[in-house]
Amino acid sequence: MIFIDTNIFYNFMFETELTSKAAKILEIDERPATSFIVVNETLYILARKLAESKFGVKSNQKFRNFISENGYEPFRKEMEKLFSLLEDLSIEILTDHQDVSKIWKIMCEYKLLPNDALIAATCRHHGIKKIATFDKDFKRIDFLQIIEL
Repeated sequence: MIFIDTNIFYNFMFETELTSKAAKILEIDERPATSFIVVNETLYILARKLAESKFGVKSNQKFRNFISENGYEPFRKEMEKLFSLLEDLSIEILTDHQDVSKIWKIMCEYKLLPNDALIAATCRHHGIKKIATFDKDFKRIDFLQIIEL
């Protein structure tokens, strides 16, 4: 099983210098998995990026106001593309491992931000040893192998 991080989805869905690498990673013939926190991050980043590029919404407060006034309808197509991608590639969405003491230990030991520590703890809990990510912080984690193409 290989864990798919947020930035793989982002770079696949938006044209960047990493789009072709993200596409190749999503084609790997190994059972893909992700977690709720990754889906959550991806949805948030999609909406923020689209709000900025389509409507000029830049600040967090303006984004909150935009969502409260418009909902997610302006982003429906892109959001549904993410859900279709998850379904089409049979990406298993794992339960995040929410043991605060283990997450804190991983944060401190590997000098990670909380969401990255949660992802690492989730991988460890589910016995996942491979992660597809462009985030160099995961290189510090000795129990995860970064898939690089």
